[in-house]
Amino acid sequence: AHFMISHTPYAFDGDGSYLTPEEADKRSNRDNYVNALTVTNEMVMDLVEELISTSEVPPIIILQADEGPYPERYLAGDRTFRWEQATNMEVKEKMGILNAYYLPGMDYSDPRLYSSISPVNSFRLVFDLYFGTNLGLLEDSSYVYANYSRPYEFLDVTQRLRS
Repeated sequence: AHFMISHTPYAFDGDGSYLTPEEADKRSNRDNYVNALTVTNEMVMDLVEELISTSEVPPIIILQADEGPYPERYLAGDRTFRWEQATNMEVKEKMGILNAYYLPGMDYSDPRLYSSISPVNSFRLVFDLYFGTNLGLLEDSSYVYANYSRPYEFLDVTQRLRS
């Protein structure tokens, strides 16, 4: 399942009802985000509970976001924000994601489930653990694009995330 609810434009209120663009414009971005996140959390939990309770074989579940929210300076910069000038906190905000696993029969203290594992390794790990492949893990690296006008110029921010 792919949920895009916590992205703009915000279409749902905190109770799951439809939110018109006019209603969304009357609220802060933060309030709209929190309301959308509330609904997203409920939908995801309903999906997880349904998968676990109805599956004949215990399911493998990965909950993963593609990106975190844009920092305030990015939003205020209107496409002029330069990631090479971002603070470490701004980089961490954008790169911070949910990356959670439900792996039946797995010992969660296994060193292959380390806290800083990145999405590049999620399916490699699952395939190795459950399907007998020998893909191994790649280096956990993170990149951002330089700025809006240079979307294919990537900056390695791995060390900044670890500082």
